[in-house]
Amino acid sequence: MKFLVAGVLSLLVGFQVFSQNPYLIKPENSDCTKAIEIKDTLFGPTNAPQGYGSVMEITGDKSSLYAFEKEHNTVWYFFRAKNDCQLEITIIPEKINDDYDFILFKYSGKTFCDDVVQKKINPVRTCISRNDKKNNSKTGLSKTATDEFIHSGPGASFAKNIDVKKGEVYYLCVDNVYPKGGGHTVILHYSGCKPPPVLKTKTSKEGGTKPVVGKTTTVTINIVDKDTHLPVKANLKIFLKKQVGLEKLFSFDSISTTQAKLPLNGIFNLKTEAANYFDNVMDVKVNATGQEFPVTIELSRIKVGQNVIFEKILFFGNSAQFLPESKPVLQGLETTLKRNPGLKIEIQGHVNCPLGTADCGKLEESNMQLSINRAKAVYDYLVKVGITATRMTYKGFGNTKMIYPDARSEEKMAKNRRVEIKVTAF
Repeated sequence: MKFLVAGVLSLLVGFQVFSQNPYLIKPENSDCTKAIEIKDTLFGPTNAPQGYGSVMEITGDKSSLYAFEKEHNTVWYFFRAKNDCQLEITIIPEKINDDYDFILFKYSGKTFCDDVVQKKINPVRTCISRNDKKNNSKTGLSKTATDEFIHSGPGASFAKNIDVKKGEVYYLCVDNVYPKGGGHTVILHYSGCKPPPVLKTKTSKEGGTKPVVGKTTTVTINIVDKDTHLPVKANLKIFLKKQVGLEKLFSFDSISTTQAKLPLNGIFNLKTEAANYFDNVMDVKVNATGQEFPVTIELSRIKVGQNVIFEKILFFGNSAQFLPESKPVLQGLETTLKRNPGLKIEIQGHVNCPLGTADCGKLEESNMQLSINRAKAVYDYLVKVGITATRMTYKGFGNTKMIYPDARSEEKMAKNRRVEIKVTAF
């Protein structure tokens, strides 16, 4: 009886974890009529698709450019184009031995799924070639590809990218040739987009809104994992830096890429937060040319044992007093800790004293104390704003762990005088 109860509990726990996967593929999603909507630019990693569902929608001969010979282990997706853009797609398998093929259709109306079965509609892109382990068996659409349709057997892994218009709906059928395989991740890459309408901001006295006025430029913002460079869904706020304080311009929820029209000749503060990541704070300067440009925000995942460098926690020379520009970064660390109550950290202080510098050896003791004082300054700030002291420790390393031991440029010396956060529990 005990074994039976334990077995049931194990199954229930396993089911609970599995059912909480936000990228869960169900057996019904193997059919066109039950396609999964991709609402953002990333979906996955998923569990493995199993079977072709209740209807074998796609069949063809081995030489077909437009169809699989048959569906094997299939999942259907659909998505709406966010704007007038060029679209690239990357499909990344969890297991390198899996051979994922895909067919992309443009939605034709209410009878779309029946039209696919009856072969009344042709796809706009296909890639049915054999997986290439040299590129980790990835497939999709790419700007560098030249073929719109790729048949089975040895061949290119990527078909040519496609131009899409805002509001258009596309259906993507992804098929793994091999049974008992792994899941995958689908990433939609939009580029060359027409600027979106001006976002309205700033509540007026009348209770309405005022748009950003004056000349602007379009900034494309991509949020990625610092290590993998894969897109990360995050909340983003954009502020205009003024002589006194910040003026909030835009707020975006659960996005990995977006565009914003920013006034020329301004400095903007970008604050980003995402689940299981440290908050990121960075400044972006827009010059007078009005030329569009991209910004990549790299987020550091919270992992036990990991050290994260906070270069923008700055101090006055030979002092543990913060420079004013440190405040947004300290606030970001504060919100990260408040959002993740299980997170515990060690605050590590470092100073710059390049090897060979005159009197550097004589300053060993004072450098060590300065690094301790700077780490404690961060600790004291966090305690003051309500972070429980038992969640944190602090430690100084003097100049024993410089990134650039022979630094001569100010840029390298600035990287030596830093604060790092080590994750001790999460």
